Parts: sequence; structure tokens; C-alpha cells
Amino acid sequence: MILVNSAMMQKEIIQLLEENGFKHTKKQGLKLFFETPTDDATTDAAMAKQLIKGSSFGAAVFFNVSVVWVPGASLLSV
Repeated sequence: MILVNSAMMQKEIIQLLEENGFKHTKKQGLKLFFETPTDDATTDAAMAKQLIKGSSFGAAVFFNVSVVWVPGASLLSV
């Protein structure tokens, strides 16, 4: 699971990532949580960051992307 922090363009970020295989699961204030399309959350977080940066609105948005560990989820890579 990844977390995208952004105060602006949240709907656009959700739409962009969902079009690219991510699944929006929860919104908590500035935090947007997504299930990743593969089991490699680190690579998927980097991909999400590049997708947002490369979008038409990406240059104007202050955001960050991080990997989130979910209690009860299995860790597939160490």
C-alpha cells in the first residue's frame, strides 16, 4: 500500500493512479491511500510519483509518495 500526501488536485491524482492500476482505498485529510498493482510497493511508489510528476498538473502540485505497512498484511520482500 502507498500513501500520497497532497492538499491540492486530490480528485485528479486519484483518477490518474486508478487509470494506471492503483486502487484508491481511503482518504484521510491530506492523505490518499492506494493498493498497489504489484507486490513491490517500493517500485509502485516510484511509479506513482513519476505518473503524478509527468501529468499536466504535476509540476504545480506539492506532494509526496511513501510506502505504508498495513498491520496484518504479509511482507513479501525484505
